Amino acid sequence: MTARILVVDDEPDLEALILQKFRHQLRDGTVSFLFARDGIDALNALKANGDIDLVVTDINMPRMDGLTLLQKLQETEERLSTIIVSAYGDMKNIRTAMNRGAFDFVTKPIDFNSLRDEIDTRVERAA
Repeated sequence: MTARILVVDDEPDLEALILQKFRHQLRDGTVSFLFARDGIDALNALKANGDIDLVVTDINMPRMDGLTLLQKLQETEERLSTIIVSAYGDMKNIRTAMNRGAFDFVTKPIDFNSLRDEIDTRVERAA
């Protein structure tokens, strides 16, 4: 089974970095990624791709931030598992994210080994 992951972040370098850090899983076919630049693009991507297993989203983005996106995701029937990523690990953001149903909270700079473990855990639970 291939886990489909939507990554939402307005930093263009993150896409290349994720593709590089997950190259073995991409080659093995265990994961595939879609990318969106903000919450509005993410909601459109979700409508167009109904088979997303996990959302990884930054908090601070233009147009729609990650916490608003998380709230909208929790209002849907699917209630997609979501990992929140932020450069700011303050308790207010962590508490808000967890109260809105986030699966986990990761701070930047991203520890990709930790993120890979979180993705693997979430995918195993969904299987």
